[in-house]
Amino acid sequence: MLRGLAVRPTSRGWQALVAGAAVFVVARLIGTTQFHQLAYLLLLLVVAALVLGAAVLRGVAFERRLPEEVRRITAGRPAEVGLVISNRSRLLWTPRLEVEDVLYRPESAALPPVAPGGQRRVRVAATFPRRGVYRLGPATVRGADPFGLLVFSRVFREEDEVVVYPEVHRLRGFPVRGGEARAGSRGSRGRHGEEFAGLREYQRGDDRRHIHWKSLARTGELFVKEFALHAPRGYTVALDLRRGGLRSLEAAVEDAVSAAASVLALLREEGLGFRLLCTDRAGSEVGPGQDERSYWQTMRVLAEVRADGEVELGELLLAGEPSSFGEGVILVCRHEEEGLRAAVGRLREAGLDVVAVLVAEHTYRGGVSRGGREARFARFASGLGAAGARVLTVRHPEGVSGLGGQRGAV
Repeated sequence: MLRGLAVRPTSRGWQALVAGAAVFVVARLIGTTQFHQLAYLLLLLVVAALVLGAAVLRGVAFERRLPEEVRRITAGRPAEVGLVISNRSRLLWTPRLEVEDVLYRPESAALPPVAPGGQRRVRVAATFPRRGVYRLGPATVRGADPFGLLVFSRVFREEDEVVVYPEVHRLRGFPVRGGEARAGSRGSRGRHGEEFAGLREYQRGDDRRHIHWKSLARTGELFVKEFALHAPRGYTVALDLRRGGLRSLEAAVEDAVSAAASVLALLREEGLGFRLLCTDRAGSEVGPGQDERSYWQTMRVLAEVRADGEVELGELLLAGEPSSFGEGVILVCRHEEEGLRAAVGRLREAGLDVVAVLVAEHTYRGGVSRGGREARFARFASGLGAAGARVLTVRHPEGVSGLGGQRGAV
């Protein structure tokens, strides 16, 4: 190490060193002046290479440039990172340089010589296969001296943070809608500033506070009042991150997180409010919110959560007040919980919309007989449907992309 530089001889450099040492030994044995001069010349060439190479590499500066789209990348999609090399020397050109930067894994790029005071930029493609928070760096710049005798390496330890968000899928036909809600309809509760819009027949799950009693007395039939609500509707996304058995199936967990992220993206697109509840060990919770900042804050949580919790999803929902969940709850469930049906029934009785996205974990277990597991899963899904939830399923290998084609409820 030479003041922050690592130095090693090239094959040509080793030849020069060995030749210089051999000539010096011969010169000492026979006492010939010319051999002494040749030995000193070879060794002096190595020293000159050391001085020039060190001077050039010390004048090199490195910068990693991350465009905004790189800072918000999703798992599995390639992103380009800009690597910039500057030559701060006023006299010396750099040699051809090799830059190696640690992104998800070490990535290398070659750069031509850089003029004094100039800079060159190269783009390196990086793909992060999994969501999470990654540290980029350190970077290493390598270059040889002008004679090709020594290779110098300089390490730049500056690091950058990149958040890799879960993969987001477009959910066509998913049963949530934006715009104004109707008080008195399923999934709505009375609010201030509501405007009377009309009457319609009572449906199961409607808020009993909006029953039009005069119509009941006159016709003997139940009608409810509808009100146009100027405030946007909001949903709670409840994500099942309970640890399953000895270990959780990674692919199923990732699809569950991706499903939650896709639902949040849809809610933002529809102009709806959102809140995230997770059953991981930390009890991660974000919201309620609706703006861009809240959305990326929620996605940041999803980038880091792990399936390490102990609390069941039904237990989490029963512990909260239905009024705190907004107009509806979207469940992303990986386990067939006995208490989830009761939680769904309670939410529906309170007038909330409930959509259950069930990740069929048994389909992720390759080579395992699925007959009994499939029957048990079907009974579980039917039970949630009977309790009033609209049920969608995520199966391997289609994953979350298969949700786009599901429109009906179980």
